[in-house]
Amino acid sequence: MTAREPLRAPCSSYSWVTRWDGWDGALTVRQLPATPPASQRLAPSAGYSSRTRDSATWPARGPRAGSPIRGRCGRAGHGGGLLLNGRAPGLRRLFGRLAAMFYAGSGLLGLALLPLPTPGADGAAVAAVYATAVIIGITLWLAPWERWPRPASLAIVPPAFALIALRNVYGGQDLQLYGVFFVVAFVWIGMAHPQRTSAAMVPLAAAAYILPLSALPGGIEAGLPSAALTIPVCLLVGEGLAWGMSRLEGIELALRRERDRTEHLRELDEMKDRFLSAVSHELLTPITICRGHLEVLDETAGDQDLRDIRGMLVEELDIMGRVVEDLTTLARADDAAFLKVESLPLDRFMTCVAAKAGTILPGRVLVQPAAPGETLRADPQRLAQALVNLLQNAARHARGQEPVRLGVQAEPASWRFEVADEGGGLPPGDEQAMFEPFSTGGSRDSGTGLGLWIVRGIARAHGGECGVVNRPGRGATFWIRIPR
Repeated sequence: MTAREPLRAPCSSYSWVTRWDGWDGALTVRQLPATPPASQRLAPSAGYSSRTRDSATWPARGPRAGSPIRGRCGRAGHGGGLLLNGRAPGLRRLFGRLAAMFYAGSGLLGLALLPLPTPGADGAAVAAVYATAVIIGITLWLAPWERWPRPASLAIVPPAFALIALRNVYGGQDLQLYGVFFVVAFVWIGMAHPQRTSAAMVPLAAAAYILPLSALPGGIEAGLPSAALTIPVCLLVGEGLAWGMSRLEGIELALRRERDRTEHLRELDEMKDRFLSAVSHELLTPITICRGHLEVLDETAGDQDLRDIRGMLVEELDIMGRVVEDLTTLARADDAAFLKVESLPLDRFMTCVAAKAGTILPGRVLVQPAAPGETLRADPQRLAQALVNLLQNAARHARGQEPVRLGVQAEPASWRFEVADEGGGLPPGDEQAMFEPFSTGGSRDSGTGLGLWIVRGIARAHGGECGVVNRPGRGATFWIRIPR
């Protein structure tokens, strides 16, 4: 493996945790904790205790480990931008409160300007219009915008046009003054809603602008030039802002995807480093033992000493060989040729596994016979390998000489294979950690620590799953679920 080649074992699929932070919809990616050095790890307890790394530092394997951001076998990015389609509840609240500010601000501004002389104005009526705008603004500020769909916010536009029309009726003969409030309304429409929404609001705005002119001196004809200028300007402002917002959404989405891709690559590099560190540690220990014994070997050592050292060296080389073999199995778990699925009699398969179990746990295995006539679609060698790993796990960790039960249960859409022991169970909270790589029972006699990880890889390669039912102080039942 070259330095540029990706490690297949740790990067089959990556689980990321996302969270919306506030109204701006900022998406945060949880940074996976680094593996503590060996000197800082807790000492293992009895039974199934493990010297495993934090389960968050290792990616889940298999097709069921999907998430919004995937590794090399999935897409990067997210389903939409911060503003796209207004899906973020915080953004609906933002634009709702912006409308509240426009309402209340316009009303307060109008009330502040009431003392100014306006020929033909009805001061009391105009004050009532402005006060109504302030009240609506306060109400909109307190409204639960998060629970309302985006199109619902358009319901606040007709009251705005109605207030502007009333302001025109009672506000005097200056037709240019109140047209600015239409511009404010279309500014909000352009910011809060997609393109063509402003165009849809133009007829309503035109009616609100022109109809009140019939009550003013000069009639509608006197106000048509003003309407011919104000309404198109409003349309231009609204559609221009909507177009700009859509472009900003695209830029924001591209930036987020690039940021996610950068985070993904950084996390992938950190996972690779942690994985290489763990593998090198597992291989360095037997190498150090072999080197140390060879360095202190006396040239005049007797035959018995040489036989002892030779046996020890062979044992350490076997450990290294098992690590490499297990890593090779994990690297092939994503390969389509990894499984050779076939239909086979379930009872005959269980009989073969029971024969292997007898050599691992002589005199301790209780096999539940499978129902005759049932068939199983699976790779018999790989599934048998997974069950043998569970049996070996029970042989290494289950205390005492209590029996180990091997059986299969029929479920509506799958077969559930179980290996149950009465050896004391797992420490509470270690149920998932047992399936992480290099999780052992605290001693070098416990194997490579990859056995249960291989079980998970084989189960998920079949489209199934694996797990454990823990009974602290009594025992544990490891299970594999294979679809029918």
